[in-house]
Amino acid sequence: MEQKPRICVAISTFYPLVGGAETQTLAQCQKLIVAGYQITVITFHHQDFSPVHDNVAGVPVYRVAGRLIGKRGKYPRLIQRILYFMAMIVMTITIWRERKSFDLLQVCQFSLLVLPLSFVCYLAKKPMTIVAISAGGEKPAKTHEPARLIAGPLDPDTPWLCVDGKTWIDGDLYGLQAAGNLVVNTTRILLKRIDAVVIVLSTRMKRYLAANDFDLPGTVIIPNGVDTSRFYPIPTEGNLAQQARTVVCVSKARYEKGLDVLLQAWHIVQKQAPDARLVIVGSGPVQPQLEQMATALQITASVEFAGLQNNVPGQLHRGLIGILPSRWEGMPNALLEAMACGLACIATRVSGSEDVIQTGINGLLVEPEDYQGMAQALLTLLEAPDLAQSYGKAAAALIIQSYTLEHVLSQYTTLYQKLTHTYIQHISNLTYSDDCSVTSERS
Repeated sequence: MEQKPRICVAISTFYPLVGGAETQTLAQCQKLIVAGYQITVITFHHQDFSPVHDNVAGVPVYRVAGRLIGKRGKYPRLIQRILYFMAMIVMTITIWRERKSFDLLQVCQFSLLVLPLSFVCYLAKKPMTIVAISAGGEKPAKTHEPARLIAGPLDPDTPWLCVDGKTWIDGDLYGLQAAGNLVVNTTRILLKRIDAVVIVLSTRMKRYLAANDFDLPGTVIIPNGVDTSRFYPIPTEGNLAQQARTVVCVSKARYEKGLDVLLQAWHIVQKQAPDARLVIVGSGPVQPQLEQMATALQITASVEFAGLQNNVPGQLHRGLIGILPSRWEGMPNALLEAMACGLACIATRVSGSEDVIQTGINGLLVEPEDYQGMAQALLTLLEAPDLAQSYGKAAAALIIQSYTLEHVLSQYTTLYQKLTHTYIQHISNLTYSDDCSVTSERS
């Protein structure tokens, strides 16, 4: 029986901080542990109440650099950067000390942290995988300028439309590139030297890395996976009429998620479908502005801000139509989960979404920030329940075929086995060559 490699997962944020990367990492680690893999997650210690050594739903977690990371938000931007840089050093030293306890290092996000950790793998002679999680938006990041919510018919100078510039996020490579060409070039050379494998979640992300000269040999597309034991279609029974008039959006209330665009689209929808209802599940930093926008657009009677919910599948099953209006994504878990539940989904043409939705077959795609096009897509499905059901069935079938957590993990484990086997063979060859050289010299 082939020995299963021990995996160390390095990720900047982890539970109790929850996002798409954290959710997917936890789900994958749980399944890998059940399959007999030894997994350890090493992350930064962001919150005092979280223990240094923890067990999150069966996954061992080690949190580091709490004194540097925990309260850095109260300091000026320059001090925050210095503290984060020092925290990266602490994580790098930690992983170096733990090098004998793992066979492969997996880094979640192609960030500046990749550079020191690739050096660790170079010295420790360990294989490395990097999961790139975001291709960013089509526009360059401008973290020094505040972003603004879509105004639509509202006064564009309304103060609460302004969003904190820190929510404007670019792709994975932004932090690396901001450190300068020397850092970028050194990282590229090191990754090629250790034959690191980059895992991208979508075809757009692969193009993004190639456009930035990080199209490393062996780059592979492995999307996120869905736990279909939780997310699956249910019979409509007697509430089809109500479901057909309900649209569900599961999303964090952050600028990049485009919920303001959705509210502007819903303002148009309400004029033609006043009995339709929109349910927004989730919370986040722009929640107050979104609620103000709903009030200003006079759509509060038809919009439910459901907040955080433990039973996300139950919320999805309230409707027949799902929507994700993101400005940019990596591979959105929320969209995959809605499709797995058999919802007819509308999404923006961004990374990940454009890979899973085929317009006119299993859903509809619209351009980011095009609230008028989004409104038309919503009306198309609201006015044709049979079409929505057809899209929903096709969406669920696609998830079962290609996007289950089991299917995705089989690709990861195949890669893990291949990389660790190659490294063991490579080291054995080097040892054998050295022995032969010594024998030859003695002869």
